[in-house]
Amino acid sequence: MKSNSMRKLDMRLYAKKLFVVFWTMFFLLGFSFTASAADSSQVLNQVKNDIKTYYVGNIPDGVLNASSIDEALKKLNDPYTEYFSKEEETNFLNSINNKIYGIGIYMSQVPSGIKVDSVVANSPAENVGLKEGDIIISANSHSLANITLDQASSYIKGDENTNVNLVIQRQDKVLSFSVKRGEVSIPIVDGKMLDSNTAYIHIASFGEDTSQKFNEKLKELQANKPARYIIDLRDNGGGYMDSALNVAGNFIGQNLALIVEDKNGKKTGYLAGEEQNIIDKPTIFLVDKYTASASEILSAAVKDYKKAFFIGNTTYGKGVAQQMFDLSDGGALKLTVEKFYSPAGNIIQKVGIKPDFDTGNENSLAVAQLLSGQCKDGTDERGFLKVTINNEKFYIDLSIAKNEEYWSAFKYIVNNIDRSQICIGTKDGWAKVPEEYFSNVYKFFYPEDKVLDTMQQVPQDKAFTVIFNKKISSDMKNKINMEIINGTTGKRVAFKIGSVEDNKVVIVPQEKLEKGKTYYIKVNDTIKPVTVKN
Repeated sequence: MKSNSMRKLDMRLYAKKLFVVFWTMFFLLGFSFTASAADSSQVLNQVKNDIKTYYVGNIPDGVLNASSIDEALKKLNDPYTEYFSKEEETNFLNSINNKIYGIGIYMSQVPSGIKVDSVVANSPAENVGLKEGDIIISANSHSLANITLDQASSYIKGDENTNVNLVIQRQDKVLSFSVKRGEVSIPIVDGKMLDSNTAYIHIASFGEDTSQKFNEKLKELQANKPARYIIDLRDNGGGYMDSALNVAGNFIGQNLALIVEDKNGKKTGYLAGEEQNIIDKPTIFLVDKYTASASEILSAAVKDYKKAFFIGNTTYGKGVAQQMFDLSDGGALKLTVEKFYSPAGNIIQKVGIKPDFDTGNENSLAVAQLLSGQCKDGTDERGFLKVTINNEKFYIDLSIAKNEEYWSAFKYIVNNIDRSQICIGTKDGWAKVPEEYFSNVYKFFYPEDKVLDTMQQVPQDKAFTVIFNKKISSDMKNKINMEIINGTTGKRVAFKIGSVEDNKVVIVPQEKLEKGKTYYIKVNDTIKPVTVKN
């Protein structure tokens, strides 16, 4: 059996088996796991004995009388209990540490093959020239059309330093690549300063050295003296329980971080790691439906102690821990042996952790960045919005919010908060937001601009004539401040100046306008709304 150490409430260190709290559907990097076992009576009896002795749930009839490991696990009906061959176990444990062997692509299924959703930086796939959007038609002469991701993965994956020959559809071209499989390096912890005041840290998984890497990155970023932090746990499927507890120490200190319950109903509390580097600045945690297991241990502890504000979606809801049991055939049984709860005793299994502000399908990082604004000192608050969510005050810099990458997130915020909790900055302080702003979002950004009547039902390929109050010379046309803004997304539509005649300028969008959408044509300090035909 594997061994590790964790802290009980009495602070004594004691030997424990390695606890894995990981959502196995997380893997999509060129290999997969199966539960097919090469049965022998000895191995089968070991599996049955481990289930009987350690399994935390009720054991259904027929499990202990099963004639094969596959049958036993099927009847147990626990999605987190699995048999691994030695190779599969190695792949599983490597994946927790983000040590992965393959070609380095994220992929999804399409009828004609496998689509490359993204390519990992510095991976074998990137090195030979694979690109996002490529369709892999075949691997080593095996067609990938109309097969499952697991089947496709079995043709693409392989041992380190072996080659896989891929045929790629790239738009109207068919290309061939020979890719040497190798280690794919994905940073388990990464981070940067998003601006002069906000530090961002992304944790991909809770591996053996996640706590160390987190502290190294934290120390690096603290040299910039950030005023606030964003911790990103989106798509983090979990990892080692002890690793999550160690990172929790950076937020809650060495306090109760987790309650664990075994098959006999005995509950044991575990303390967070003894970390000297405590984050005491305002912090936002980003979570989503794929934030699971060990990530939920950290999230639950931080949330119970009110050490961060949570943005995103309700987490996956995996509140059970697995233990790895060695088997005589060299394989291992990953078995659910404990339930775990938040420090306050809240249930995680099938419930998850709810964010303080649910962002739906909106980009939660963009929302978090907007809510991380630094308000000006003094009475003059022009250019800022103050919002209160769950009794927490946030300040939004409107000069940032009006940019294309934040426009949609800003609209989501103001449309999903009680309007009485939103104030706009004026030269004399904070004031109630005029009601018309909520139906005309550009009012937040351009409150002094003159708004003309809306032009209705324009065609998608409409060219617009702008009439000025004086003649426009050819050298002046490039100095005019003009924008065409998609009112929904904030996207700025590229355009060309078609002609200049006396005081008239024709502007021609370089793409078709979207049906049914409203656009804002902004010329200097004047705005002309237009709606496009359905």
